[in-house]
Amino acid sequence: MSTIQVALEARSYSIRVGNGILSQTGSFLTDLLPARNTVVISSTTVLSLHGEKLFRSLRRAGLEVESVTIPEGERNKTLATIERIYSTLSRLRANRKTLLIAFGGGVIGDVAGFAAASYLRGLPYVQVPTTLLAQIDSSIGGKTGVNLPSGKNLVGAFYQPRAVIADPLLLSTLPPRELRSGLYEALKYGVIRSAELLELVEKRHQRFPSRDKQSLEQMITECARIKAEIVSQDETESELRMVLNYGHTLGHALEAATRYRTFTHGEAIAHGMIMANQLAEQLNGLNASEAARINASILGIAPLPQPRRLRWSEVFRHMLSDKKFVDQKFRFVLPRCVGHVDIVTDVPQSAVQSVLRAYLHAES
Repeated sequence: MSTIQVALEARSYSIRVGNGILSQTGSFLTDLLPARNTVVISSTTVLSLHGEKLFRSLRRAGLEVESVTIPEGERNKTLATIERIYSTLSRLRANRKTLLIAFGGGVIGDVAGFAAASYLRGLPYVQVPTTLLAQIDSSIGGKTGVNLPSGKNLVGAFYQPRAVIADPLLLSTLPPRELRSGLYEALKYGVIRSAELLELVEKRHQRFPSRDKQSLEQMITECARIKAEIVSQDETESELRMVLNYGHTLGHALEAATRYRTFTHGEAIAHGMIMANQLAEQLNGLNASEAARINASILGIAPLPQPRRLRWSEVFRHMLSDKKFVDQKFRFVLPRCVGHVDIVTDVPQSAVQSVLRAYLHAES
């Protein structure tokens, strides 16, 4: 097992990554917190696959366990889902010592985290992520929230978990498409910080999750280490943490424009990274060979679903609601080379429109 520290003074916490550590969750939590009551926020699918092992670990440690299930999928990352959690917490008479456990993928982690941040003005919670994308990215850093019809993650809070417990063995039950979704995010970490990580994903991804458990654990640990280092320096995304948004400005707009029905999050980000690379060639000195190498890494995971019959103007409209569109200017994370990106604060709207037009026409 590897332990990585997110260093945020009083809000510091550990990320534990290790094959088989789900069964140790109860002992980890009793060492960490005085809580006796826990509420597991999850989905029926995750609980049917892994719930008994988690519950057994919690009860063995002397913890009382209740649960609330919420629907999976980005379409359900809404205020209505939050209200459903609030109602259950009220019925269970949850108090400020009640520990919430986010047990699922990125949507469950984001929603459960926001419920923890806001119910009774703050309950302790931990992240026990069950998807690759959540284990390497969304469970770390305290970003919580929900979507509005006008855009993604427009309502939320920075609210750090008390711990993250990531067991790569849980990924053996992931549908292949969901595993690939996480691999695109792993490539993101390679592009922004580590050529070695990019190479690991390129060479070993076809053996994940079952045929090379050691390399999978190594990849998850390295992604978590990079994110922990960045979050420790910039908790609330005032500057450095923005590098984690590589591919996300365009990717989020693709998700919203297709009503979260066409792409997984990782697939949308993969399209966003390819388009960001095109902008980087124009505006940030990324040479054509480096761009081609990154794009080949992305497309080497699997063919991406295509954004058919999607108007560039519809995607652009959603970009105008993005948090990174400030004072009529776009802020993009653009690679300079593998392992290094820049935050470019004044990307012309005309350049973005040109890339969108060309890309969506080519993919249609």
